[in-house]
Amino acid sequence: MIIERQFVRYSVLLLAIGLSGLMMSCSPWRDSYFDGGVGELTQHEVKDKLGKPHIVNDPFLSDETTWMYRYVLSERDLDSWGFTTFGKEAGSVLRGPEEILREKVYCYVYTITFDKAGVLRQWKRDLCQVPSTPNPLEQGLS
Repeated sequence: MIIERQFVRYSVLLLAIGLSGLMMSCSPWRDSYFDGGVGELTQHEVKDKLGKPHIVNDPFLSDETTWMYRYVLSERDLDSWGFTTFGKEAGSVLRGPEEILREKVYCYVYTITFDKAGVLRQWKRDLCQVPSTPNPLEQGLS
C-alpha cells in the first residue's frame, strides 16, 4: 500500500515536470534568450544575435533605451514539437489534395529595455497591433 502511494506520487511528479517542460519548449527561443539574459546581456550582444533593431527609442534625458524587434512566426515556429502541425498534416491527407494546408501566422513585437550602461533590464513580447481595414460601407461616398 505504501509502495503504491509512492509510485503514484512519483508518477504525478514526473508528469508535472514533463508537462511544464513541454509548455516551456513551445515558446519562441527569443523568450528564453531574454529571460536568461536579464541583467547580463549588453546591447552589443543582443545586436550580434538579433541584428539591428527595427525601432530605437533613446530619449535624451532618460536613463533607459528601448529597442523593438518585430517577428512574424508561423504555427510551425511556435510548435517546436510538431504536435499541431502533425495533426493538421494528417487531417489534410485524409481530406484530399483539393484542400490546401495553410498555417496561421502571428506577429510579435519584442520590446527590450536597456539601462544607462547598455545592460538588458527588462523585456516583453506582445502581439503586433494590426490596423483594422476600413469598412467601405461605413465611409462616406465621394
